[in-house]
Amino acid sequence: MFTKVTPKADSQLSNEDVANLIVGDALEKISQLTGLSQKKSFALLVNQVNYERAQQIQAPLLEQSEFQFISSLFS
Repeated sequence: MFTKVTPKADSQLSNEDVANLIVGDALEKISQLTGLSQKKSFALLVNQVNYERAQQIQAPLLEQSEFQFISSLFS
């Protein structure tokens, strides 16, 4: 599902404005798809972002422990 956004001009939009447009559009679509209010949709989005961030933080730690284990086999 693609929603065309027609900004005033590309040079008039700051990074924050673009981020706000994207988040606002995401919240509207989540609300439409789930039937939840905007507030509950925002909570759902925040939970998903926190989950993704936690996964990214844990992945390198696992790789590091695996590396140390394999290195210890050859020491």
